[in-house]
Amino acid sequence: MNKTLAIATIAGIAGLAQAGGQVIAFTSFENSFVGDQYMDTGDAGVDHDLVNNAGQSVVDFLADGVEIGYDSEYFNTRNDVGLTDGDFVGATNFTGTVGAFTDGVQGFELQDADGMMRTNFDTVTSPLGAPHSRVEFEWSLCMDFFVQETGWESDDHIRIWVDADGTEIDILNTIGMDVDDLGIEGAWITSVLDLTGYADVTLHVELDSNSGSESLYLDNIVFKTGVPAPGSLALLGLGGIAATRRRR
Repeated sequence: MNKTLAIATIAGIAGLAQAGGQVIAFTSFENSFVGDQYMDTGDAGVDHDLVNNAGQSVVDFLADGVEIGYDSEYFNTRNDVGLTDGDFVGATNFTGTVGAFTDGVQGFELQDADGMMRTNFDTVTSPLGAPHSRVEFEWSLCMDFFVQETGWESDDHIRIWVDADGTEIDILNTIGMDVDDLGIEGAWITSVLDLTGYADVTLHVELDSNSGSESLYLDNIVFKTGVPAPGSLALLGLGGIAATRRRR
C-alpha cells in the first residue's frame, strides 16, 4: 500500500463518520449557487484569488451559519490560459460523471485549470478549544471525493490536506505519481481523518491539470466529535486516515 496516499480501502470505515458524535461544522455545497460555466476574469499569467462572477457557479462561499465557507485561488504552473477560457469549476449539480452526490444534490468540482486551482475552507476549531493530547477519538474530519476516470498525465496532480496547528497532514497527495496507477478513479471515496490533539484545522484541496476530462469532485465535508467503534482506532492508525470506495 502506498504510504504517501495513506488510504485503506476497508469496507465499513465510512460508517464511523455517520454513527454518533456531534457535527461541529460541515458543507455539502447545498447552499452554494450553481449557475453558468465559470470564466476567470483575472490574468492567467499571474497567481491570483478567484472571485465569483454574476450568474456563474460560485468558487467562493461565505459561511452562512449553516455551511462553512471556502475561497478559491489560481496558480500559474503551466503558462497557459488558466480558467480564463471557461471551465466547469465551483459549485455544481452535474451528475453525469459521479452518478449522484453523496449528500444532497450538489457538490464542488475542480477541473481543467490549465494551471492549478486550490480551494481553501474555513478554519474549524476543536470543540475543546485548545490543543489536547487525550487518547480518545475526540474529533475528526470526514469527506467524500471522486476522481474522474480518464487518461491523467504525469504532470497532473491532486492534493487534499489539512493544516492542523501549522502541521500539514495529507489526505491524498499524488505529486510525483501517476493518478492512473493508484486505483482511486471512478468511485466516491470516503476519507476519515483523526484530528485528536489539534486545535485549529484548515482543509485545502488542489488540482493541477490541463484537460476537461480531468475532474475532482467533493461532497459531504463534515467535522465532528465522536468515538469510533471498538477496534477501529487501530485501522485509523494508517497515517490517521482511512477510506472506503463506494461505487455509484
